[in-house]
Amino acid sequence: MNRRHFVAAALAAGVAAPVFGQGFPDKPVTLVVTQGSGSGSDVTARLVAGYLGPILGQNVVVENRVGASGIIGHQSVARAAADGYTLLLGSTAGLFVVPVINPNARYSLADFTPVAPLLRAPFAVLVANTPAAPRTMQELIAALKARSQSFASAGIGTMTHLGSELVLRRAGVQAVHVPYKGSGQALTDLMGGQVLFATDSLTAAMPHIRSGKLRALAVTDSAREGSLPEVPTLAEAGMPGTNIAAIGGLFAPKGTPREVVEKIGAATARVLQNPDLQQRFAAVETDPLRVSLDAFVELLRREAAVWEPLVRQLGLKQE
Repeated sequence: MNRRHFVAAALAAGVAAPVFGQGFPDKPVTLVVTQGSGSGSDVTARLVAGYLGPILGQNVVVENRVGASGIIGHQSVARAAADGYTLLLGSTAGLFVVPVINPNARYSLADFTPVAPLLRAPFAVLVANTPAAPRTMQELIAALKARSQSFASAGIGTMTHLGSELVLRRAGVQAVHVPYKGSGQALTDLMGGQVLFATDSLTAAMPHIRSGKLRALAVTDSAREGSLPEVPTLAEAGMPGTNIAAIGGLFAPKGTPREVVEKIGAATARVLQNPDLQQRFAAVETDPLRVSLDAFVELLRREAAVWEPLVRQLGLKQE
């Protein structure tokens, strides 16, 4: 089975007969997060769980199953009973990068049923806010063509790494990758002039943009960001079709009944309409992903078609 058919099969899987889901839920639901307490994913999961539980009529308990770049958490959900009582807060890197980059990952998208879209966190191409740094994407590309330059990331195989690699490939230029242990260190050295640019989330970058230490040359989503209305998209900067964002949603084990998926999905859609949740998402530069399940499935197909081949082309391996 080729990759396209494999992904299609994965996204179509998980719709069993209706008997199983009647009366769901009649006990607490576990929402697995693959990062530790206090992380961005953990905070998001607890916020969503707090609103989701009352709508479903049962507690939604967040459980942090950390380790091995998220492999432990993903595999625990993939092996759980397909009854809707164990969910995963999944996102782009964990679903499309880790299974390719790490041979210890014994899971793939085929092991999960998409349940509900949740969030989209856009990125930006960043430079230090100094007189010598590029002021536009065109100036950045010119600087990269003129001589060898470097870019920072939060680590090998992170979305910050792959986002810059995608930008470089679309622009037809090269740069030396300098990986750090997290966005904090990477952006600190970017502000200090040790590297030329970085591609990072607005969640991580906005405090430094507001303080005047970083300059955003372009945002990486399909539309301009409300918090940076003067900053063009990559498409407007001459790089159409280059969208980079962390996509998040709820996933269940393969084979979860359709009516259970629909019930959780409808409840999650109501959660995303909550003004408090919207305000708290906006505070960390994250957008509620309010699309249909079919549109979410199509978005996942498109994301898989971008990130999985890129990881393979770069020959990245991690254990």
